[in-house]
Amino acid sequence: MKKILACLFAVSVISTAAFSKNFFSQRFFEVKVGSNVDFSNNLFALNDFMQKDLVIDLRKIADECPDKGFNMRADAAPSLALNLNIGSVHVGLSTGVEVYNSMTIGKDLFDFLGYGNKVGETLDFSFRNDSDIMAVSQLDVGFKLGSLKINVKPAVFLPLISVRDGGGSATVLNDTDGKLDINVDMNMNVYSCVELKSNDGKIEIDQDTIQTALLKGYGFDLGGGVAYSLSKSFFVEGTCRVPILPGHLYHKSTITSGTEYKMELKDFGNSEKTEREMTVTNEEANLVVHRPLKVNVYADKNLLGTLFNARGGAGFGIRRPFSEDAKFYPEYYLGFTLNLAEIFKVRVSSEYTDQLFIHQLGTTLNVRVFQLDLGVSTQSSNFKKSLAVAGVGAYAYVSMGF
Repeated sequence: MKKILACLFAVSVISTAAFSKNFFSQRFFEVKVGSNVDFSNNLFALNDFMQKDLVIDLRKIADECPDKGFNMRADAAPSLALNLNIGSVHVGLSTGVEVYNSMTIGKDLFDFLGYGNKVGETLDFSFRNDSDIMAVSQLDVGFKLGSLKINVKPAVFLPLISVRDGGGSATVLNDTDGKLDINVDMNMNVYSCVELKSNDGKIEIDQDTIQTALLKGYGFDLGGGVAYSLSKSFFVEGTCRVPILPGHLYHKSTITSGTEYKMELKDFGNSEKTEREMTVTNEEANLVVHRPLKVNVYADKNLLGTLFNARGGAGFGIRRPFSEDAKFYPEYYLGFTLNLAEIFKVRVSSEYTDQLFIHQLGTTLNVRVFQLDLGVSTQSSNFKKSLAVAGVGAYAYVSMGF
């Protein structure tokens, strides 16, 4: 083992001397693996629960609930990358999965919990789910031409699942005798690369069609950027990702189920529960899928050599472009980095990206053959709630090479 490490170190020294001025600035070859994971909501903050005497004020919650309803958001993007750096030329290949899920519960439910309703009045509530899961493989090529640094990122992606127009509803009716009837219905449209089926109340995929599904439905987009050095310490950069060819999902499954509760307000523990069997109805479809369109411009300024770096930028994104569900949103980024000889870095940043306000602290430890990137964040789709820790995020990446 010691001999192997010694050989790796020797190769690292030779490659660094040949291709780089700074021993710790970059590896000649590396393998990088890791992921980011995020979860947030737009209503409840961590300090709402971190109290000695917890008091749940339903009216306050109803008043603070946004008109668009209570939203929970989850994202993840595990990936594996191979990178090759030869002087000012970079070539990388990465593959991974992008996961997005958003669930919204209507404000009417919280108004009911906070203020109640009239006896005999039927109340209708709704909840909606919006999800995308896709596999992505990307080539990353970068090089320098004088003061210009050019980066090109063509990507191939395969949509796996997309949930749209999905969710459910609930009706609540109480009478003068204190009896309460609750009826919950789920009706979700799931587009997928393979057929779904129900088995003993569980959703399963059709194993026989997986191989065929992996041969079709691919999409393609082109990303990249151009950076221009105005001086040794200041440069500007423009980045973008433009959809070229859409991916496709050829199966649509309508999933329905329901539950009915009958209870008395004075005796919740003895409610009558009736479940309706889950059904899955399949049909052929052709859902067009694009990854978000992105355009951003950044400015970077190094201070005291490379000890400090300030970075700011702005732009926009369009989720599900070229469709009826297209959503335009602005983006911005403000960040500050302390860089100790490329060995240890600390970054603090605040940004609005992919419709989330994110305030992040990140670190990098680089000992040439090994690099560890770690970060944590507080986030939410609501700016005030993002400052109050209504959501948390984390990333961890390990790079090894020589």
